[in-house]
Amino acid sequence: MNRRDRLHRILDGQDEARPAPHSPAAAQLEAYEEALSQLASSAEPAPAVLLPRILATLPRAPDASLRDRLHRMWPARPQWLAPALAGALIALVLSVGFGSWLRATPTDSVAVTFEVHAPNARQVDLVGSFNGWQPGQIVLRGPDATGHWTATVQLPTGRHEYLFLVDGRDWVTDPQAAIHRPDGFGRENALIEL
Repeated sequence: MNRRDRLHRILDGQDEARPAPHSPAAAQLEAYEEALSQLASSAEPAPAVLLPRILATLPRAPDASLRDRLHRMWPARPQWLAPALAGALIALVLSVGFGSWLRATPTDSVAVTFEVHAPNARQVDLVGSFNGWQPGQIVLRGPDATGHWTATVQLPTGRHEYLFLVDGRDWVTDPQAAIHRPDGFGRENALIEL
């Protein structure tokens, strides 16, 4: 690095080492510092009309459509496109797989066997708060030799209301349930607390 570049670095505050006193470099540095202080003391603000005049000479930016702005953001050589799409696909597969794994993870649940005596029935459905009161989702097996229909269901812990739907038309409460509650439609729901 030549002497002049070194002096500029010192003046810019990039180099802390100063030249030896009484050397030609020290004298030149002192002259530079004196010139800079004289310039700083005689500084005048730019005229107020200068900024508008400069801005008027600059070309106006065209109003870009959304399509043009998106096109400018897209790289000219999309070398990253294949890895980005592969990464997005992997993230999608992982999120779907992780979500189904979370749903498949057993929570606090209990196997409950439901039973109703309906010897002349052709079909008995179990409907309740645990399946949105939708018939056809839990169909009991039967009848056995004594006319009983049964189904074993995994239910989450908590309080559940339920009824049996016999042949798609007759709502039957569970006579073996310890607790019954009026449902507001003239029937009584059976309650089970797990």
